[in-house]
Formats: sequence, structure tokens, C-alpha cells
Amino acid sequence: MKHACIEVRLDRLNRLESLSARRRHYNQAVRPWGSPCRACLMMPMNGLRSSLLALGLPGLFLLALVDSAGVPLPGGVDVVLMLLAWQNPQLFFWVALIAAVGSTLGCLVLYRIGRTGGDVAMRRLDPAKRDWVTAKVRENDVLAVMAAVLAPPPLPTKIFMLVAGFVRMAWPRFAAAVFFARMVRYTGEAYLAMRLGDQAVVTLQRNYPVIGVLLVMTVAGYLGVRWFRRRRAAGVIS
Repeated sequence: MKHACIEVRLDRLNRLESLSARRRHYNQAVRPWGSPCRACLMMPMNGLRSSLLALGLPGLFLLALVDSAGVPLPGGVDVVLMLLAWQNPQLFFWVALIAAVGSTLGCLVLYRIGRTGGDVAMRRLDPAKRDWVTAKVRENDVLAVMAAVLAPPPLPTKIFMLVAGFVRMAWPRFAAAVFFARMVRYTGEAYLAMRLGDQAVVTLQRNYPVIGVLLVMTVAGYLGVRWFRRRRAAGVIS
């Protein structure tokens, strides 16, 4: 029975991925340890993803952690998350929560690399992208990190995680920003899969650029309102 369940999961995963071209999940940021032979890495990583998928929710947690830490896994977390939400619609919120927690921990790995080995890690990045991301993070660290997590490719998400550590953004602020943004994204994806089934991937890929921009604008508006209220309250007190 367990073997049959795993076969069903793998079959549905293949169906989801075959409905659309492979998403360019990994941006052009160079990972801290480099990637000399991407084709060689992808073969064992396919097997690793299948093994993690067989574990269900614990596997999703590990997949999200490893993927967000910068290890190249084909397809990323989103497709597996939608598959599990499609299979277990009553657990769609827990699917999103587990993926968000795993992803947050994985992003903290990159944050730690940027904080402790910042000079070495930063030298591997494209100078133009590095300077642009650093300026955005210094300008508003929470908004920059949340936008990086919510926005669609080609925004260099991994660079934002490294730079946040390099500029010594407070780790609780970093973790909270990543977790909140991941929860928004993953809850939306899980709900979409629950409602649309195997058409969710196509629908998401077709509309995610617009959805991502709207989410980033919503977050920016919310943070702007909070900032304005704090300034007004400070003015009243003074």
C-alpha cells in the first residue's frame, strides 16, 4: 500500500511538471560553493527529491530547507507543495506552514553564510547585482527581503539572503520577514492546488508575475502605513 501511494505521488508530480515548461527556479546568483557541473548535480538531486516526496510532509519540510539553503533541486518546492495540497486538501494550511518553516530555516543558512563569510561569498556575486541588492537591503531590509521571497524570477532571491547577513540585518527581523512572505506565497499556492488540482501549476505560472507584483505592492503599502502611523504617533508624543 505504501509503495502504491509513492507511485501515485510520483505519477502526479510528473503530470504537474509536464503541464508546463520547467520554471527557472534558480536565479543567476552564484551559490557560495559554486556550481561547476550542473548537469552532473541534477541526476542525484532528482533521486533525492523523489525520496523526500515519498516521506510526505516531513519530506516537504526537508525539501524546503535544502532548496532554500541553496542546494540545486530540480523543480523546487512549489510543485511538490501543490501536489501534497492536491492530495490532502484538508491539510492545505499545514502543507503551507511546514514548507514555510523549512524554507525559513534554509534561508537562515544563507543568511549565516553571508554574515560569517561575507567577504568570500560576496566576491562570488556579480558586482552590479551585489551593489543593487545591497542598496535595497540597506534602504529597507524587511521590505527588500519580503519582496525577494514573493517576487517571481528573475529577481535574485539568494543574493538578498546573503546580503541580509552581510549587512548584519537583525536575524529575528530577517526570519520574520522570510516566514511571513513564504506563508503568503505557499498558502496561496496550496489553496490554488486544492481548488484547481493538476491545472494549478499552469494557472500559477501564467499569472504569477502579476500576482507577485501585487503581493509586493500590498506588502509595501502595509509597511508604509505602519511607518506613517509610527511617525505620526511620535509627532503627537513629542
